Amino acid sequence: MPFEMVPVLRTLVMAAFVVTAQPAAPGDDVAAFTRLELQWMDALAAKDQAALESLLAPEFSIVGVGSTVDDFTSDRASWLRLAVARPWPKHEVRHVKVTRVGETAVVQLVLSATFPPKSLTQEGGKLNFLVTDVWARRQGTWQVVSRHSSLPRPPVAR
Repeated sequence: MPFEMVPVLRTLVMAAFVVTAQPAAPGDDVAAFTRLELQWMDALAAKDQAALESLLAPEFSIVGVGSTVDDFTSDRASWLRLAVARPWPKHEVRHVKVTRVGETAVVQLVLSATFPPKSLTQEGGKLNFLVTDVWARRQGTWQVVSRHSSLPRPPVAR
């Protein structure tokens, strides 16, 4: 290799490193976590235990619509048992907002799905959930560590 090519190669290698070392743009995070949230909800509707287990961190916990004051949190094993035992509709993922702090992401979103009566609510129908998920990237893979979901308050009549 001619001696004058060495600086050119060094510059190209450094430029490639700088390009790959840049953090993801906020829009990229929204797209990536929208895909992850959809994967999770699709795996739930399909009762895909392997996919669910790969998406949930070992220490996963959830507080949600079915929680009570006396028993407000559920662990990974309990949630997985319910996930495959109950029928789950396909969910829509909307209004995704992502706040990244290093290898952790707080993802806020709205999930929508149509539920039968006497499932999550007495009347059933289309339900919207306000969701906050905490994701952690470990060994290059994102896993959800915690979820909180709630039903929004009804609109105020004017």
